[in-house]
Amino acid sequence: MNILRSSVTRTTPLARSIGRVPIRQARLGQRTYAQATPSPKNAGTNTPWFLGSLIVFGPLLFKLTSPPPKQKKIEHTPVAATATATAAADKPSEPVKNSAVIPTESTSDSNKSTSTQKPKVQKPFVLIGGGTASYAAAKAIKEKDPLANVIIIAEEAQAPYMRPPLSKELWFSEDPKVTQTLVFKDWQGHERETIYQDASLYEVLQDAAGSDTPSEKVKLLLNKRVVKLNIDTHTVTLDDGSEIYYNKVLLATGGSPKKFPGVQDANVTTFRSIEDFKLLDSKAKEGAHIAVVGGGFLGSELAVALAHREGNIKVTQVFPEEGNMANVFPTYLTKWTTSKVRDLGVDVKSNKSIKSINSGKDGKVVLDLGDEKLSVDHVVVAIGLEPRVDLARQAGLEIDEKRAGVVVNAELEARSDVFAAGDVVSFHDVQLGRRRIEHHDHAVLSGRHAGENMIGGSKPFTHQSMFWSDLGPEIGYEAVGLVDSQLSTVSVWAKATSKDTPAVGAGSEAESPRTAALGSDAPISAAPVSPIQVDLKDEKFGKGLVFYVRDQKIVGLLLFNVFGKVQEARDIINAGYTSDKIDGLLKQFDLHSESH
Repeated sequence: MNILRSSVTRTTPLARSIGRVPIRQARLGQRTYAQATPSPKNAGTNTPWFLGSLIVFGPLLFKLTSPPPKQKKIEHTPVAATATATAAADKPSEPVKNSAVIPTESTSDSNKSTSTQKPKVQKPFVLIGGGTASYAAAKAIKEKDPLANVIIIAEEAQAPYMRPPLSKELWFSEDPKVTQTLVFKDWQGHERETIYQDASLYEVLQDAAGSDTPSEKVKLLLNKRVVKLNIDTHTVTLDDGSEIYYNKVLLATGGSPKKFPGVQDANVTTFRSIEDFKLLDSKAKEGAHIAVVGGGFLGSELAVALAHREGNIKVTQVFPEEGNMANVFPTYLTKWTTSKVRDLGVDVKSNKSIKSINSGKDGKVVLDLGDEKLSVDHVVVAIGLEPRVDLARQAGLEIDEKRAGVVVNAELEARSDVFAAGDVVSFHDVQLGRRRIEHHDHAVLSGRHAGENMIGGSKPFTHQSMFWSDLGPEIGYEAVGLVDSQLSTVSVWAKATSKDTPAVGAGSEAESPRTAALGSDAPISAAPVSPIQVDLKDEKFGKGLVFYVRDQKIVGLLLFNVFGKVQEARDIINAGYTSDKIDGLLKQFDLHSESH
């Protein structure tokens, strides 16, 4: 018997037959009230004596044979030994797990005089992963039930934090101690923190002990890894061998950066965590030559950010595609964007495949590009993410092998009491089919939605998430739906102004999806921002819209230097408009307005 199960004392048939009178008292009553039947000839002479005895001894007999008075209900708080003894009785051959029994209450009704104890077990909501999805889920659960027992298990030493600033705004900070404070200013000048809330605001656990005790704070277990999920026993096993019984569990394990197989050089690193940011910052010093491998979101952001650093830093970006963001943008926009990245100081080597990476002399790293060899001080590999599904696979959950995610239903539930959110989840989009998304906004909203359903909700996940990326404070884009360069596109462009930049455009949004997604519990006002002076000469693609079409249906929308229109884009995708309606949809975006 699992020690977390409530035990109830059963009432015997004999106890039920005699009502509220205990067995011992019932037998006493039978002996007391059993009397011989008087013979008729002695009835007359015995009557006065009988009446007198009744008057004299009646009250005494009544007191002796009456059941005890009802006791007031008393709450009992068993000590830890009680839970241990219970566990030993139920499972003598197994060790006691990290669980505790909290106060019990006695129960009674008209048919019971015995007190039965029903232990209430405070099993936690266990959130596996220390990222944005877990943090969003924890907030949602606590909003619904402030007394809920919530535990976040993180492999890192940091409290949950957001990742976008690591490749964007933190690199543009003028604070020399930014790697310690992790405080930055967004493009609009608002000061924000990378870490959602300080560790002191959590109840930080050192191990699994105490995981079942009530707490008003979210519990945080750092530097721990879950190595096993047992759905049948509702347990997770940590890398130290301890177990935690869960009420419901969330898989928010995220992903691991892809690496070049066989490369062991210390100067070849990936980029995803705060520690990765600190390491790369230490390498980006005076005269350093850094190579960024990858032309997607992360690689392009890092290349531009590093080129911005003072100190005569040389940055080379290498990728096999035709240009930056070639897997997302149509070809003409890829070429234009690549030219802008070069203008920002990045040596872009497109159409280049890396044959090998080797250690060179004097700590250098040599990249063999086939027709040339590149010797650099440090290499950052930004070639994609592998969803971490090993734990889910071991637990017997269904894996979407095509997208490498954990398959869930409409409520983000993979199995009974097992939910998934963030980078690792493969979900069904009503408009666009099955998807897996690796963006911050999706982590926020899928995590929050999973948390609401874990605490008792049953709403389907229908949110159309967005993503954004910036190549510095002058070029930014936001997108909704499927944005894939393999799809047909319809583009509309307009003349850009000095207001059409992330620094100004996004700052005009009172509720920007960039700032409202858990960066701070405090509201961020849309303060006016001075326009950045941008050279607009020969700007062919200063601002515009790119509609992505599949089977004549609009399935994605890219907003290039167009801000404050994400919800309009969502509405278009959710409505299922066809491409012949694009002309009529343009009026929602005011491309030729002075405000844009």
